[in-house]
Amino acid sequence: MLASGCVAEWAAAEREVIEGFFRFSPSHAREAGDHRFDGVVGDPSRSAIRARVEEIDRQIARLDTLAQLTQEQDIDRRALVGQLNAARFELTELRTPFREPMFYAGYGTELDVSAYLKRDYAPLRERLAALRRHLAGYHGYLATARDNLEPALPRPNLEIAIEAVDGQLEYLDGEVRQAATGDTETLSAIDQAATETRAFVDLLKRRLADAHDNFALGEDRFLRLLAARELVDMDLPGLERMVRADIERNRVAATEAAEQLAPGGGVTEALHRVQDHHPTTASIIDDVAAMLERLRSFIQDNDVVAIPSEVRCQVRPTPSYAAFITAAMDSAGPLETVATESYYYVTVPRPDWGEAKAEEWLRHLNYAVLENTSVHEAYPGHYLQSLHERRSSSLTRKLFWSYANVEGFAHYCEAMMLEAGYSANAGVRLAQSLDALLRDARFLVALGLHSHAMPMAAAIETFRSVAFLSELPATREATRGAWDPLYLNYTLGKLLILELRRELRQQQAGAFSLRRFHDAFLGCGYLPIPLIRELLT
Repeated sequence: MLASGCVAEWAAAEREVIEGFFRFSPSHAREAGDHRFDGVVGDPSRSAIRARVEEIDRQIARLDTLAQLTQEQDIDRRALVGQLNAARFELTELRTPFREPMFYAGYGTELDVSAYLKRDYAPLRERLAALRRHLAGYHGYLATARDNLEPALPRPNLEIAIEAVDGQLEYLDGEVRQAATGDTETLSAIDQAATETRAFVDLLKRRLADAHDNFALGEDRFLRLLAARELVDMDLPGLERMVRADIERNRVAATEAAEQLAPGGGVTEALHRVQDHHPTTASIIDDVAAMLERLRSFIQDNDVVAIPSEVRCQVRPTPSYAAFITAAMDSAGPLETVATESYYYVTVPRPDWGEAKAEEWLRHLNYAVLENTSVHEAYPGHYLQSLHERRSSSLTRKLFWSYANVEGFAHYCEAMMLEAGYSANAGVRLAQSLDALLRDARFLVALGLHSHAMPMAAAIETFRSVAFLSELPATREATRGAWDPLYLNYTLGKLLILELRRELRQQQAGAFSLRRFHDAFLGCGYLPIPLIRELLT
């Protein structure tokens, strides 16, 4: 039995770490549903960064001294130490606030004001007041960003940051302005914030003249980042063997599905045939909603995993600030108690696209792709995982997520659902195999760009040859690898989950069931997979 003092000390240490993350990045607090930080903009100044690093060091030292914890608490303690180590690594060794424009530009940064509008957690009047306070902080925040960012920045990172800030600007001028209709005070604040944002975009565009291609982390820093973020300690040869074996499996599956669809025509011809079967602009939202009901029913009827809530996610068109994505899940934060609805965003062709562009997009978002994407994003992927996570009694497991856990589980679900009998349709199997090859290509390119000095042209060609992408999407995927070096985690997480499943199947023999495994895994929250393995084996 733990002494009450030990329990209290652990709870206080956990809360101190959470508060430190929230103070330094209030956007994380808002996304989690902690509205104490509404209207507050984080301070990324050099002095604040130094203070944050010192705070991290103190918190790690405190966590290292905690004794007499239960296994569950010690797992959480180690997860927190991992989060703190990763944050310190990114602030100091990677110098993210100084070298990475996406630190300031991307979804979930301090420019993001969507939390005030997408959920009705308070009366609109209160939310608009918080929005005005937030927008008033743009001036200082963006001035600090200008001061912090080095004169010469990595070109791919800079290009995607420009696109991201443009998306935030479009959101301000569109959805945010519309929500404030008739509120002159808020509209004035939006005008000022939009002016500040345009000036920042212009600055980033001017920086393109001095941009460089020195974005690679190098083998040592890449592996240490992976170890810090995911608690995965592997060398490059081991990682490469892992992904190349997965590529071979997925190539076989894609070839078999393609032969069914277009005998003798290969994957490319089969894909063209799959793309012929797609929704319309008018039908796509309703079509996806119907898909989710079919997926949900299959999961329940076949005892795949527990669904702990009758509440459905709402299918909606993607907001303008994220219009570059195909589809995404936006789940309510684990601390949100009022507006707990979650949104499954699907990018719908806009009226100004024209007929040809809309048709091209809808062919890309064909029914087979939407089926596989909905498994990943909703059932039993991200949305279902968020429902389980909300039930966790551990704040650590609710608030800090492992990239490999979250994206790995959603990716794992894609093949798992087909193995469980969800669909024998060759088009869906081809879509699943090609999505798996896309994640495999990310794995290879992450290793190549950051550890093997792979040229960007070779990275693009990898996506074309491994994942059958055309030039434009291959270029976008390769570019992402420059600023998202851990996007190998989709495949890495999937493979670690499969390895854990094999181990538990062997241990439990006749007592093993898919439902039992999935419920146990999801019951561990968003912990790094190596820590989940310790809990379950």
